[in-house]
Amino acid sequence: MRWRSLNGERRTVTGAIRLGDDAIARGQWALALRHYGKANQHAVRVAQAGESDQDQAVLGSVYYNLAELHVKTGEVSMAWLSALQACQVYGRLDPTNARPTAVSSCLTDPSQFASPSPPLAKERIALNADARSRYVLLSAGLVREFGSQALRVDIGDGALDGITDIREVVERIGESAVRTYQELVRHNTVYTEVDVTRTRERVAKARSIIDA
Repeated sequence: MRWRSLNGERRTVTGAIRLGDDAIARGQWALALRHYGKANQHAVRVAQAGESDQDQAVLGSVYYNLAELHVKTGEVSMAWLSALQACQVYGRLDPTNARPTAVSSCLTDPSQFASPSPPLAKERIALNADARSRYVLLSAGLVREFGSQALRVDIGDGALDGITDIREVVERIGESAVRTYQELVRHNTVYTEVDVTRTRERVAKARSIIDA
């Protein structure tokens, strides 16, 4: 794939995402997947240039949406892998490193962290918590489909946070995501109990899957 200018690559990513979103709006999942696949190829290259955290955030959003599209097309393994990749990207941007106990300090005294401005920090904390909670749900689906060893993968750095036991994934990663949103709500951010409930419901659904 020939390298264009960085801004040209960014325009390609934006255009592919727009076409993908249009296909999603029409319920054309396979077509949306093709457009998002193209967006992913170019977004990886842009992110590797390392010029902007925003480029990383765009890549994270592409992986996040790819996970949902793979769910729609019934590709359980690819949905899980895309969810994992979204977490890996968002995790690098989250100034709290997915630690609910760090949310308060990050928002009230960002100088303690390698942190962007508080409004942007809130967004990045929330994006990571959201992605991690969905990873938990998709991990439960992967284990249901392929058995208890399904998270013991030899891909990149492996399972998120190195956790391969599904119950530990739910309790450590899932509950941490819920607490992160609770902290964001407590600090009067734009996030609400709706976000807490959505995250808690994902974790509960993951539990019901593994307990079935």
